[in-house]
Amino acid sequence: MRLGRHMPLHSNAVKAVEIARAIGCDAIQIFASNPTGWRPTESNGASATAFARATREFDLQPVVIHAPYLINLASPGELIWEKSIGLLQWTLQRGALLGANYVVFHTGSHRGSGVDAGIARIAQAIERILPETPPEVMLLLENDVGAGNSLGHSFEQLGATLALLPHYSQRLGVCIDTAHLWGAGHDIATALSTQLVLAHIDSAIGLNRLKIIHLNDTEKALGSHRDVHARLGEGIIGEEGIRALLSDPRLAHASIILETPIKTDAHDKEDWEHDKQQIAKARSFIMNEPGEPLP
Repeated sequence: MRLGRHMPLHSNAVKAVEIARAIGCDAIQIFASNPTGWRPTESNGASATAFARATREFDLQPVVIHAPYLINLASPGELIWEKSIGLLQWTLQRGALLGANYVVFHTGSHRGSGVDAGIARIAQAIERILPETPPEVMLLLENDVGAGNSLGHSFEQLGATLALLPHYSQRLGVCIDTAHLWGAGHDIATALSTQLVLAHIDSAIGLNRLKIIHLNDTEKALGSHRDVHARLGEGIIGEEGIRALLSDPRLAHASIILETPIKTDAHDKEDWEHDKQQIAKARSFIMNEPGEPLP
């Protein structure tokens, strides 16, 4: 099981790769464009090629791209739906240039049209997107906290979406976020409750479809429907359930990506030494070994 984190690129993607390796990562996640904007950044083939080459040289695999948050394939509105299709197509295409294995996206909101209509809308959009995008980049649906009309907090909703696209079984999978699980009311605080959640995922989706786990703690209550990430040990989920999740042999094929907030100093400079300890802690969970207490 490989482990990495979401890395800020700033202006130097290759430097981000070097830092990721230095803090103990063997996988990496990035944004390929502004996560809160519709307009993709200007394509820079040389920069993408340099990033892809660096990830190979530093053996950071898989490379994961997180799609922009504005994408809503479940939208009943034509304008947002079409813009979402275009941006997700671009992200998959850009992902290929960056050497990515996966693109993760949030399934979105049905905006009052209903769960079934929203799921059908997502599947219809994916039917348009995948034929126009590189087959080597897999598209992953991420679970949600379940606020408002959002889709994906229910494993059955994710499974139903995949079931509408059986001919794309090799190009579609899921990403499960631990903070989102907790926010949606899936209890992963203990080893027993975590086993029940895994059994639920397996029956509704299939654990073989789970490719990426976003590892985040949270300070928000179980079932709060709030999407707030916290660093490991600074939230309320607790260690027992996370350890049971990451050390489960049925998930050995999956990779772990931390999306925890990066600690910064008074000058807003990243404290990578602290993050190195977070990576080490996560790795101790995977190996089911006692970890050093976090400061």
